Amino acid sequence: MKKLIFTAIFFSMSLVMAFGSNSWKFAVVGDTHVPNAYTIKKIVPKLLEDKVEVVLFVGDLVQGGKGQNAEGMIKELTEWKKLTKPLTDAGIKILAVRGNHEADVKGNNIVVWKKMISPELNVLYFYKNITFVGLDNYINGEQTVDVEWLSKAFDTINKKGSIIVPFGHEPAFSCNTFHPECLDANPENRNEFWSLIEKYGAKYYFCGHTHQYNLSQITHNGNTIQQIICGGGGGFLQPKKGGIKETQGYDVKSIEIKSETGYLLVDVNDDKLSPKWVHVYDKNVSTRPDNLRRKAKVRMQKHTF
Repeated sequence: MKKLIFTAIFFSMSLVMAFGSNSWKFAVVGDTHVPNAYTIKKIVPKLLEDKVEVVLFVGDLVQGGKGQNAEGMIKELTEWKKLTKPLTDAGIKILAVRGNHEADVKGNNIVVWKKMISPELNVLYFYKNITFVGLDNYINGEQTVDVEWLSKAFDTINKKGSIIVPFGHEPAFSCNTFHPECLDANPENRNEFWSLIEKYGAKYYFCGHTHQYNLSQITHNGNTIQQIICGGGGGFLQPKKGGIKETQGYDVKSIEIKSETGYLLVDVNDDKLSPKWVHVYDKNVSTRPDNLRRKAKVRMQKHTF
């Protein structure tokens, strides 16, 4: 009997050593917009306190944009990397995908991204019992998913037998997302993407782009997936807007929306994920960008008698 107990304990310890603990945490942070915002300075210490092991950055790491060039993007990403260095110093794995603010930079922004952030635009990373699948939404045109790459990636994932966690910058469904169109600007491509994550059993899709916490539930063909927008990393806050669009047979339900800064903390227990929004107050983050605030001030002055 003692021998059997010892054998069972030894087997359990071997599994833990081989695959790691079945209980651990990762986080999702979106739209940090360095150097226009420094909310990331408040978020990083929280992530260290939470003892997360992986952090997903879902695009718009820097302000970048159409008014920026590749040289300026290097400077912005250099600052972003300094601000997130405490994470890598602590052994925390960072996975990141581009947002429109990186993709819109003038010049060869892809070379800059590959050199400074990730050699691959689409990301496939196996960690413990999870496979993280990062999707660049701008390789094949704006607001798209490289479904050919994703299909091949899923063939690899299927052999691993782990939990699939897809993440990108653009929401798949514009459900009170402030932006009038996201991946649903190209419904055919969006539907191909969604069919793939349905097929391979994903329960969540993490993204950013809209500067808010936005949880919605998408049911289709008997499958339910939660889309969670985690865009509270520092960009000016955006209220809900526009309702639900381009559902095309998908049952889209809005669950919860918070226009506030913060990040998503995800507890992993065996094959179950438990996401929780963590609010991190930053008094310097406005509900609208500075240029809009200035325009509003000018309008007020014009109408003052």
